[in-house]
This record gives sequence, structure tokens and C-alpha cells, in this order.
Amino acid sequence: MNWYKIANKKEMIDKIKNILKNNSFTKKLRNKYEIADEDIDNNMDIKIVDLCDDFAKGNGKEIMLDKSLFKGSFENFLKNNFHFVIHEFFHWLKRRHENSFYFNDPEEIQSFILAIAWEMSVGRKDEDIVKKIYPIVEKHFDNKEESNKMFSEMLSKARLFGN
Repeated sequence: MNWYKIANKKEMIDKIKNILKNNSFTKKLRNKYEIADEDIDNNMDIKIVDLCDDFAKGNGKEIMLDKSLFKGSFENFLKNNFHFVIHEFFHWLKRRHENSFYFNDPEEIQSFILAIAWEMSVGRKDEDIVKKIYPIVEKHFDNKEESNKMFSEMLSKARLFGN
């Protein structure tokens, strides 16, 4: 009988989550993507299931680990199979971060395009629109090149809307 059948699954999942919250490696990842400890506790489900041909799967809500990864001790799992958790954890981090990113919402982008188109329709010059709206867009980016690209695309689409 495998240890995971004997051990309390909640206890195992708590240990995995504690590593994801407290290990210096995973802390660096979480800090980079601005994910708090509470997000792991409240928004990540870890399940140990039979995945047949896969060792691990995940999405923005859960990480599923194949029960075959848990043969032997928990230390054995950490030593030989925790990389599967890290792989799926990174996918989870990226999805959580992307979901929190303001401009991942198409409605938000369209709202800015329409605001720019409005400014154009009332005769405002491009440079005045840039001064007025670009700072709002820019503050949502860490990278100025990305904010410039996003704003340029918005300007182009606003021009098309006005025609």
C-alpha cells in the first residue's frame, strides 16, 4: 500500500502548499509575478488523482498530480518528483498573474479605444490625447516598450473607429 493512501491527503497538500509559500526558490517566483501566500491558500487546489498517461496537469485553479508520483516517502516525492509541482506551479502563477493584469480584459482595451476615439471626434490633437490618456495606460505596465506598443495599437484602432 502506498503511503499516500495511508497519509491524510489534506496534510500532504498542506505540506506542498507550505513549500510553495515558504521555499526561497518559489518565493522568488511568486514575488516576480506578484502572487501572495493567501492566493495559494485561497485560489489553488491540489489534487492527487489517477491521470493515466500524465504525471501532472494544471490550470489557473488547480494542480493535479498523478498518484504514481507518491510511491515511497514524502521525502522521496520531494527529491524525485517535486519538479512536476514546480512545472505546474509556474503555469498556475502565469495564469494568476495574467488574470490580474488590467489589459487582459478585452472590454478594458475597448474602453480605452473608445475614449481615444471620443477625444478624436471632438477634435483633440494626437499629442494632447497622448498627454491625457497615455499616462493612464503606462502605469499598468512595467515595461515602457510594451506600454508604447499597446497605446499605439489603441490609437490605430481608435482612428479606424472614427472613419
